Amino acid sequence: MFQLGVHAIISIIIYLIAIGLSFQAVKAIQLDKIIRKGHVFETQLLYLFIAIGLGFLVGNFVITFIDTSMQLSNLF
Repeated sequence: MFQLGVHAIISIIIYLIAIGLSFQAVKAIQLDKIIRKGHVFETQLLYLFIAIGLGFLVGNFVITFIDTSMQLSNLF
């Protein structure tokens, strides 16, 4: 039971780090040229949603990779 709690905390931390890093990367995209002028809130919201989606995908990959690599010990 304790191990599940530790896994959950580590997963949350990985997701938050991945979302933060993806937000930094998404800021380099210039959506202002694509979005109509005067829609600042919508542009910022789009940045946030893209960062959350990308961060979730990256975090999910990292967590799955860690879980799978830990299960390799059962092979030997």
